[in-house]
Amino acid sequence: MSRSLHSDDRARALEDELAERLVGRGVGVLMLPHLYHLRHGSELWQGVASLPGEIAICGWLNPRPIRCLVEQHVGREATFCLDLGALASVDDALETLAGFLPQGGGEGELRELTEPTAERWYPVLDCSRCTFCGHCLQFCLFGVYERDEQGRVIPVKPDNCKPGCPACSRVCPQGAIIFPLSDEPAIAGAPGTLMQPDAAARRMYYVRTGLNCPVCGEVSEAGDLSSRDAPVCEECGRPLGPGIAADSPVHAEIDALIDSLDRMAGGEGE
Repeated sequence: MSRSLHSDDRARALEDELAERLVGRGVGVLMLPHLYHLRHGSELWQGVASLPGEIAICGWLNPRPIRCLVEQHVGREATFCLDLGALASVDDALETLAGFLPQGGGEGELRELTEPTAERWYPVLDCSRCTFCGHCLQFCLFGVYERDEQGRVIPVKPDNCKPGCPACSRVCPQGAIIFPLSDEPAIAGAPGTLMQPDAAARRMYYVRTGLNCPVCGEVSEAGDLSSRDAPVCEECGRPLGPGIAADSPVHAEIDALIDSLDRMAGGEGE
């Protein structure tokens, strides 16, 4: 079970009561700090890896990023992942976990492992969706990603990521990049959602990287604008005819976002 990061009396009470009642039902409970904020390489992940049998993970994140974090750091798949923040009570949690709980008596064991943690912001990869296309590597301004010897793109320097920046998630064509603390459900990996790059995100990608669009074969320039009814490339948004200056809230929003990324990078990528 993953603790809430903040000193929230309600969250702590829910965690403690749920742990107590699970132990009373014969379940072994390992209590950890907030999973997302555990250091990469933390020995506490080894505590999860050492658990026998099937494991259910309860934490304060959507189930999808919990699953991805466990697979990344523990090397095994969680049988069940539960978002404690989506529950109204401990009874709700026990009802949801009913199929996982052992039948019969006996007492479980509660262990709590701790280490200092601090708030972090970094991308979590859903390896079941990632095709290692490299869009994130090409787009990221902060050196978070590298390609390893096997050709896989991985976030080798996750803490280089700037707090609040989910740009790589917006341009990922597979929806494989999650920022669990994002206010946007699809970026946070909420159930029933999947982040897909819209026209604005695709245009931002080609403008930032300077790469040729695979559909129209051209490079999209930051100043390319078209009128509302003018034909544009469906992939990069570049006008297919002569550029026609027009007031466009969408273009203005994209250009403002690109400018903000430049500022976050301290002028890098110019």
